[in-house]
Amino acid sequence: MSAFDKVIGYEKEKEELLQVCDMVKNREKYTALGVRLPHGILLFGQPGVGKTLMATAFVEEMGRKSYVCRKDRANEEFVDSIGKLFAEAKENAPSLIFLDDLDKFASDSDSRNPEELIAVQSGIDSVKDSDVFVIATANSIGDLPRPLRRPGRFDRILEICLPNRRESVEIVRHYLANKKVSSDITAEGVARLMDGNSCAALEAVLNEAGIYAGYDNKKEIGREHLVRAILRNIFEAEESVNEMTAAEKEEVAYHEAGHAVVALAFDEEGVGLVSVRPSKSDARGVVQILKNEGYFGSYELMHERVVALLAGKAAVEIKYGRTDVGAFSDMDRASAILQRFITEYAVGGYGLLRPVNRYCIESPQQDEKIIVERSAMLARCYEETKDLLRKHWAFVERLAAELVKRDTLVYEEIIALRDETEKAA
Repeated sequence: MSAFDKVIGYEKEKEELLQVCDMVKNREKYTALGVRLPHGILLFGQPGVGKTLMATAFVEEMGRKSYVCRKDRANEEFVDSIGKLFAEAKENAPSLIFLDDLDKFASDSDSRNPEELIAVQSGIDSVKDSDVFVIATANSIGDLPRPLRRPGRFDRILEICLPNRRESVEIVRHYLANKKVSSDITAEGVARLMDGNSCAALEAVLNEAGIYAGYDNKKEIGREHLVRAILRNIFEAEESVNEMTAAEKEEVAYHEAGHAVVALAFDEEGVGLVSVRPSKSDARGVVQILKNEGYFGSYELMHERVVALLAGKAAVEIKYGRTDVGAFSDMDRASAILQRFITEYAVGGYGLLRPVNRYCIESPQQDEKIIVERSAMLARCYEETKDLLRKHWAFVERLAAELVKRDTLVYEEIIALRDETEKAA
């Protein structure tokens, strides 16, 4: 049994941490090869991805006397405590120091070299010749001084990313194990709805769904409870659409149906859910368009994303013959992707590239050309969007009508509607 068994998924990351554990615990076989042993490792990634859990498992796996340091007191007192902690760890070597949320140690300081981090750097240097290992976590390493991050202090810096779809299924299955859920809730279905979210978010949503079920006096968590929890926790959607008029609700339904239909035209599993519930971020409805794991390495997938983003505006225009004034955010996001095509990927020609170096001189004329090219690309994508919608318009109509009736539909329900529409055609 390994202490890392409690960490679900993240096999590559766990393997690297186990390798470091082996190097520290069995140093003789490495020193015999002339290997310099690591002094520390830094785990970073956005909140909720499990950095502290992994670091805790690392501490347990090492089996050493350990010391945990978190920012839990006033600055001057905290600086003193850092020095004392390193001194105590050195005195009781072999030992291990766990610096949790290292980037928050100097949260009250505007200095580029805050005292707290200078104390950490000094502490690491003071134990360099002792058998003291240091592991730290941070949400962001950008604000940590470069000297603190260099080899010899933190020999390995490991990014902990959001779980991928496969890992999310494993994590959800783990969380569902001790919950009573209805037969229509599967780990795969929940993972699709929670795509792109952290482990902490996965756990919080499932717990929130249980709260809804308990309040409804149900003996098991149903899909409706899960969807409510996801809409509230992930999309910050309102609990109802009572403030909308019937005409407003129908327009939002067509807008969101447009997004969903085009996304599914490109990818059979490209949508998680669609809803006409407004969001607290001022979005009039919600559609979850899933990103393929190869998205950031594919021009085609990013192009498809642009077309899907424009589909809400296009659907309203086709249905009502008027401009959708609620599509600003969609247009902004689509334009941002096209801007990258032009200035980073040379889709509009090499003359509009923007190399990132101090010798690149940008001119107003180049800016004007970029705007013209981006506008032309946006217009072409918009025509492509409208063509796709017209091709699948019967599905748009059916999906919009169901959204008016039911407010929210998940993937399985959307696909069932599409299949029924195709059979009736």
